[in-house]
Amino acid sequence: MKWTEEHATGVPVVDDQHRALFAFSEELRDVLENDAGEKTYDLSLDFLKTYAEVHFGIEEKCMLAHLCPVAGRNRKEHGAFTRMIAEEEALFRSQGFDRQRALELTDRIDQWLDSHIRRIDTQLRDVVTDGDVASRS
Repeated sequence: MKWTEEHATGVPVVDDQHRALFAFSEELRDVLENDAGEKTYDLSLDFLKTYAEVHFGIEEKCMLAHLCPVAGRNRKEHGAFTRMIAEEEALFRSQGFDRQRALELTDRIDQWLDSHIRRIDTQLRDVVTDGDVASRS
């Protein structure tokens, strides 16, 4: 899945982080489809966990600072994403690497990203103005 301008929030740091996650998802899919994921899957899960902590914190603070009307819903959906990654990490730790399960996780990440960003995150465009330079960098 590719990031497009339809995913833009108008907040450069948020958009840059979204682009990075889209790129990561593409790379993960390529690795998994080329049967090379087993050696690096634990690192991928670590990246996703760290990404969620850092990015979600920044984005949630931005929404709260700008009184974005979907800030609560955004936080709730972030929790669901975090649980999805934690559940996969627990399965990986207990059952080991499963290529099909990893591909399914990548599909869910792509679906979540596209849906969540278009429905929730892009609402930042309506509340962040050009004069909000401090929140945009």
